[in-house]
Amino acid sequence: MKKIKIGIAEEIDFKIKLDKKNIIIEQIRKNKFLYDAIIITSNTYINYEIINNCKNIKVIFIMSLHLLSKIKLKKLRKDIKILHFGKGSKKVLDKITSTPEFIFGLIILLTKNFLYTLKMSKTNSWKPRETAKFGFDKMLSESTLGIIGYGRIGKKLASISKGFGIKTLIYSRKNKTQLSEIAKKSDIVSINLSLEKKTKNLIDKKFFSKMKKNSYFINTSKGDIVNYNDLIKYLNRNISGAAVDVYKNEDANDKELNNLINFSKKNDNLILTPHVAGGTLDSILELQKHCLGKIISAMKI
Repeated sequence: MKKIKIGIAEEIDFKIKLDKKNIIIEQIRKNKFLYDAIIITSNTYINYEIINNCKNIKVIFIMSLHLLSKIKLKKLRKDIKILHFGKGSKKVLDKITSTPEFIFGLIILLTKNFLYTLKMSKTNSWKPRETAKFGFDKMLSESTLGIIGYGRIGKKLASISKGFGIKTLIYSRKNKTQLSEIAKKSDIVSINLSLEKKTKNLIDKKFFSKMKKNSYFINTSKGDIVNYNDLIKYLNRNISGAAVDVYKNEDANDKELNNLINFSKKNDNLILTPHVAGGTLDSILELQKHCLGKIISAMKI
């Protein structure tokens, strides 16, 4: 049987080992799409002309749903099958709890102000009452969490929060709750929206200015949904702390990203993580196994 080549984006660290000896996985080489299938993310280099000229390519697997709107499907050959984590992936995706767990971890870190506490400990300063004043003045069981976006992750986050006695306010297509109400009534806000035209730059100074005094803000969804320059302006005003895992551009030269980094260097109330919310080894293996299964099925290997 012919060997099947699957090209993967450079930023994907493929962990799974295939039993099938006739399948080869390698990173995509720019301008050389010598593959039977391609697995792509938002940072994958796409040259429609080269892809169309590569007659071997039969399948393209898109790792993220929001990419479907970015990729110009009409420019691709009609015989190329486009796959993604759709309805048929629901059972697998429902098992993945890494992102809501990560969000809840950030809630604990922010409200207990672990960055400041760690800083005090490193200076051998043991003043528990003084240090405690820099944390949240409520128990989580007396707090309200505003969940903006109530899909798979938002629902799992609500379920975890319920176990701690946290009240939740939900913003979604089906819910009549307004964004302004979420801002005004929530002690903690978590962004869990998908990226669309309507959600791009949705959260800005208009939202931040309405957030409660001593509140907290978390975004593990998409960087394009939030104006981070506006977020910085309201940190240390009404917003006590924030955590960010996603950015518009993961580029060392990006101005907005550098503004966040510079603020975090001078302040203990901004946690920056490098897009790792869903990155546990078991969840990665589960998704990669499912992804390859769909490709193998589509190619009838």
